[in-house]
Amino acid sequence: MANSQSGDSMIDRLVRVLGSFDPDHQSLSTDELSERAGLPKSTAYRLINDMMRHNLLQRDPNGRIRIGVGMWELSNRASDAVDLATVARPHMSAVHDFVGENTQLGILREREVLIIERMSKPAAVIHRSKTAGRLPAHASSCGLVLLAHAPKHVREAYLRGPLAAITEKTTTDPAVLRTMLTTIRTYRFAELAGHIDDGTTGIAVPVFDGNGLTIASLGVVVDSEHHIGVPAIMQALRTASAGITKDLEARGTTVVD
Repeated sequence: MANSQSGDSMIDRLVRVLGSFDPDHQSLSTDELSERAGLPKSTAYRLINDMMRHNLLQRDPNGRIRIGVGMWELSNRASDAVDLATVARPHMSAVHDFVGENTQLGILREREVLIIERMSKPAAVIHRSKTAGRLPAHASSCGLVLLAHAPKHVREAYLRGPLAAITEKTTTDPAVLRTMLTTIRTYRFAELAGHIDDGTTGIAVPVFDGNGLTIASLGVVVDSEHHIGVPAIMQALRTASAGITKDLEARGTTVVD
């Protein structure tokens, strides 16, 4: 492995670039990334471009750099997230066929929901989630379900912010969110209208492992004005969630960290 004049190997530099990202620095400009990685700008530019070609890094809509989908794929190939998505897929298909709209499975990662599986149809309502994509936890039904069932210290740390507004309906008041989380934890479902995309409603339920721990959330995103009805959707989601739990127990799959 070739070394730089400073003695760093290519792997050393790659690890320093990846290590520049953390929950407080999820996207960086090229200059910021160069500075945080401790690399000359010319070296950083070359390495960033190489990593982008392999989807280890990617640019967001604002031109800033963040961890790419390729990195997510590599890190999850041997992880429990892949097992969970595999087990959940047939149950998600049943929900998707019944509801006819976007169906997704998410896990909590830092301050966001990581979508590990998603199903949609061309005629489904437009929604910004995608597989390997992320959504703000406080603005999505899947995210609120996960936060509601997370340990108290995790919830409180999240509520300290920042709590960005995605639409005018997004709840950003910590006190209001705290009350919402209590209700969601009590009734084990979340229903949000227009918090991420205007004209859409997200409905989600928790997915438990065999020990009763919440390991994921299962949800749908439907047209707020035209859907088969919340009670029917809830029943489909809860049936699917129970099926996932049963299959996870049968496989002995461990909790997604």
